[in-house]
Amino acid sequence: MMMGYGFSGPLGWLGIGFGMIIHLAFAALVIMAAIWMFKAVFGGGHPAERPTDAVKILKQRCAKGEITGEEYQRMKKELE
Repeated sequence: MMMGYGFSGPLGWLGIGFGMIIHLAFAALVIMAAIWMFKAVFGGGHPAERPTDAVKILKQRCAKGEITGEEYQRMKKELE
């Protein structure tokens, strides 16, 4: 005579289904965390380049006469 609930627990097939869902959700979370970490480590260079692009635009605007030298210096300080 067998004692206990067997391999699937007290819920039978329903317990196996819930177990599979929990394991798949955990695996998805691990994969999403790995992708997030990869982007944080290797994708961080792009935002750092934007201020230099903004400074280039400021230089162009100053060269065209759209802004004065004082405005250029003030805006450049704000960007840094």
